[in-house]
Amino acid sequence: MQGSTVAIHRWLYVSLCRLPAPWQENAVTDIVTTSRARNAALGVTGALLFTGQRFAQYLEGAETELARLRASIERDARHAEIRTILDGHRPERLFDDWTLAYAGPSRFVSGQVEAALDDAGSADTLIQVLREFATPS
Repeated sequence: MQGSTVAIHRWLYVSLCRLPAPWQENAVTDIVTTSRARNAALGVTGALLFTGQRFAQYLEGAETELARLRASIERDARHAEIRTILDGHRPERLFDDWTLAYAGPSRFVSGQVEAALDDAGSADTLIQVLREFATPS
């Protein structure tokens, strides 16, 4: 993805998971696997957090490709109450090496997602949490 001259657009959203608890683990694994391949084909990078109740996802790439992904996510029956936290352009990618970094449920992550829903100023903190999970150790 490095060296791309395409303007970078970003979308950070939080949604409520409609998946029944017994299906969540397998369904989320399928989402991540499918999304990684699709995002690579579209030149999209980003990260996904799943709290067990909510998804928080940051996506970045060409505006037309993100609009396509956004429309797909908004139609997806696995999501409810999709709330946009950030939407717009930025000078460079934050997740240049990740077609989709993924972090599963944790209490800490859940608290950060809920804070972002309550306070738009928490968006930067949520993005930092996403980046921390995406950074190889």
